Amino acid sequence: MRQKTTVISIVGAGGKTSTLFWLAREFAGIGKRVIATTTTQMYLPEENIPVLFCHSPDKLPGAAFPSRSFSCFTGWVPETGKVRGFSPLQIDALAQRNITDILLVEADGARGYPLKAAALHEPCIPQSSHFVIALMGGQVIGQDIGPQNVHRWPLFSALTGLRQGERFGIEALVNFINHRDGLFKQAPPQAKRIWLINQCSHIENMKDSLSELLARTELDAIWLGAVREFPPIACVLQRHEKHDY
Repeated sequence: MRQKTTVISIVGAGGKTSTLFWLAREFAGIGKRVIATTTTQMYLPEENIPVLFCHSPDKLPGAAFPSRSFSCFTGWVPETGKVRGFSPLQIDALAQRNITDILLVEADGARGYPLKAAALHEPCIPQSSHFVIALMGGQVIGQDIGPQNVHRWPLFSALTGLRQGERFGIEALVNFINHRDGLFKQAPPQAKRIWLINQCSHIENMKDSLSELLARTELDAIWLGAVREFPPIACVLQRHEKHDY
């Protein structure tokens, strides 16, 4: 009998699709069967990953699924050049079938910004998620913040208390991570919370501050890296320990 499916949802801004397909390659490389999908819209993978279009993956017979890792969507949206995914409930139902080892879900949209605040209807996270990885573009940390680098700036300003032109530092980060409508909005209570700081080469000197931040939040880990480079993750900070790779 196949082991239970692990559901990993990816939210936030600054490289979600790249992160999703990086993880898909990593898991497939160690022999795991992977299904990649979305609860919103996303671009198709550039890699040679098979694509299955269907109305309800939770209702398809097992024989309809490819024998190896693939991506699965409900349709193509010509106006955006993206594919459309499934509802969180459909993802939950698919996960319950245990036909795959890993189910990767892009569960948010950000329109290319490195940082965002979620609207009322966002993000669309399946409740079966075992892990929620929240992305942020590292180029905004320690920099002046405003509508030029934040999607839905008025919402973000209200959540963090920052005004346009103010520095996005550790205190604002703590506020944004801890707020119920912040970085991990709608994350299921059982899910492990991972903060992935993408494109973060210029904040290497912040590792000590980020370690302190772990103690002030409900984060389980912080990943620092650049998912389009090698190695994609340069440093992992966990509660009570730190690992460099």
